[in-house]
Amino acid sequence: MMRTWLLLLGCLATACGGNISNDDLQFLNALPTREVLSAKLPGAAGFQGKGSSRQRVDALVLGEHSRLYELTRQAADKFNGGFDGVLSVLEETRMSPPTTRAPALRIWGPAQDPGNPGHETRFMMTREAGHFDYRIQFRPMGSDEAAWWSALVGSFQSEGGPRKGKGTLSIFVAEAKDHGINVPWMSDMKRLDIDYQTSTLPISVRMRFTPESGSELGYAYQEIPGGSGEMRFSSEHIDIYPGEQKEPLAILSRWTQDQGGMALVEATGGDVPTGFTVTVVECWDASFRITYEKRSWEMLEEGHASSCPDVSALGE
Repeated sequence: MMRTWLLLLGCLATACGGNISNDDLQFLNALPTREVLSAKLPGAAGFQGKGSSRQRVDALVLGEHSRLYELTRQAADKFNGGFDGVLSVLEETRMSPPTTRAPALRIWGPAQDPGNPGHETRFMMTREAGHFDYRIQFRPMGSDEAAWWSALVGSFQSEGGPRKGKGTLSIFVAEAKDHGINVPWMSDMKRLDIDYQTSTLPISVRMRFTPESGSELGYAYQEIPGGSGEMRFSSEHIDIYPGEQKEPLAILSRWTQDQGGMALVEATGGDVPTGFTVTVVECWDASFRITYEKRSWEMLEEGHASSCPDVSALGE
């Protein structure tokens, strides 16, 4: 579906002509950007660390590629992948002037959807004071205004300057499939929900994937200037405690731009005794190699805690 929207908006960009006005920019500045919202984990793009396919966190070997960095990288890739198609559409929108202008309204389209014969689509934004709403809509060709339905909706409340404020964004994958719209890039999802704030530091983003079956997947990301960032996420695919079962994990990872990072893991269930929580702390250097680890169920530390980077600027 995202590739289809990109093709469509590319067609609109060449067909609209004209210029983007200063008032148009007020609308366009209400749309989220990749630079602001994506998770900036050092080395995440294309990193191929050893042990990436492990399903067990075995005995620590200092100097190995960090298993917890690898889990964080996978989470960051999933997080950024959820944004990628949406932000690509919005980037294309910024490149072309709207086809319809009114004081509180901008519309790009409508145009025939090349990926879904028999349907047409449009991108619409409305404004009321400093609040903006936007949506990508579809309808069967030849239908009236009441036939439009929304596959994506978003909002932004401006606070203190361009692109400063609070926003939300939702993609209704199940509804799109019910309307006969092809959505191969999220075929196993029902919906994706995002909320974010850019008004104050740290910038924060939350993302929730609702699958067709199974549990929701949630990610929380925040960053501060200078390259320090944090991600909270969960995993059910790792055997971290002695035994044969996998434990549900809650993971908090923090990192710096060039001094490495650290992760705190809390595990319950699986082989962990009922009513108990066990923890693992692991630190890695700028090359993503383990420098320190401590497990709560063992009277042993490997490496030195002083090797862990200072991430106190991100809070408690």
